[in-house]
Amino acid sequence: MRLNITRLSRRALVCAVAAGAVLAARPAGATVSVCIDSSNPAHAMDRRVVQAVARQQGTDAAIYTFDGSGAGDDDGFDVKKFGTLAASRCALVLGFPVDATHGAVPEGMRATAPYARMGFVLVTPRSHDAETLAALPHGTDVAVTYLTAPNLYFVKHPNVQADIYPTDAQTIASVVHHTDRAAMVWRASAVAYLPGGEKARDYCIHALNEPHAAWDVVALYGPHGAAAAASFQKSVEALRRSGQLAALLSPYAMSPANPVVLAAAEAPAAAPAAAPAAPAAGGEKPALFTAAQADAGKKAYADNCAQCHGDNLEGMAGPALKGKNFASPKANFHVGDVFTIVSQNMPATQPASLPHDVYVNIMAFLLQQNGMPAGSAELTFDGAKASTVPLVYSGE
Repeated sequence: MRLNITRLSRRALVCAVAAGAVLAARPAGATVSVCIDSSNPAHAMDRRVVQAVARQQGTDAAIYTFDGSGAGDDDGFDVKKFGTLAASRCALVLGFPVDATHGAVPEGMRATAPYARMGFVLVTPRSHDAETLAALPHGTDVAVTYLTAPNLYFVKHPNVQADIYPTDAQTIASVVHHTDRAAMVWRASAVAYLPGGEKARDYCIHALNEPHAAWDVVALYGPHGAAAAASFQKSVEALRRSGQLAALLSPYAMSPANPVVLAAAEAPAAAPAAAPAAPAAGGEKPALFTAAQADAGKKAYADNCAQCHGDNLEGMAGPALKGKNFASPKANFHVGDVFTIVSQNMPATQPASLPHDVYVNIMAFLLQQNGMPAGSAELTFDGAKASTVPLVYSGE
């Protein structure tokens, strides 16, 4: 349950891991060679961008499309199979979303400067337009997609309540069919799944001013892709200056507010993160749970979570729940953030269906596995939900 991108994170992680194999085997050439995920609702935008880049460079675009959703496979998309399949296909993986608050990319990968700005939006019928969650009437049901960042926002906005759906398409459909008054969804999905033509005027889309709602879109590359990345960035900047980039990105995204062209070997610079909660005296991590809770949580995890997230929290159909990619210091997530997702979205088949103490024990187990110490005081449901203690993995 990687909080910054969730479903998007699985697609992005698939791209990122596979790209290491892709780029090592691809010889340098004049063709603009890219991989584009056909399950990404903004894939048409990425295709337009790479075609324009190729025209700007006076060459051809070689586009390899793949389905990063894992559709039809109960275990999700097989990263190793993708790496083997695409080992000689592309030099850049387009469409990778990076949380604008910290700019982290998968370990071992590099990224171009952002070529687009995207994020999560609030969708309402025009007859009930509201630009923010706070503007919605008390008791409003807001549709949200399982395991996406907007699930975190309900805690801070008690005037609204979550109606959770398994896919973005179903989240949008709930507003179209008047099941819910509003929806929070990825901007590209709103564009893709809302009615088009004249009916598009019946809906309003407003960017959410909430934590982890703004994202940059970059192209990933490996150690051998620096030249391709440099050429891509140079062309994108030329398209931006000429005014062509904005048209290519619309209506899925917009140009970054302050585009910065980096050297090809550089990844996006991390933005200053909000100050984390103060650690315990001496810099040690606070003890939030008991060993007995973690032991009980281990069994509860095996019964309710392991089939999707792996016996050892390594990730399968669902993302990993342990390690530095799950709990990165740059992500600036806290115990309460993670617990909100766990208690509202899990298990996938019946979200929020387990007893409170079971969710607390599972959380204790996750904290233990990510290097947090046990203590003498028990973790409580309300305490876990409100905790601002940073969740940062400490282990090998």
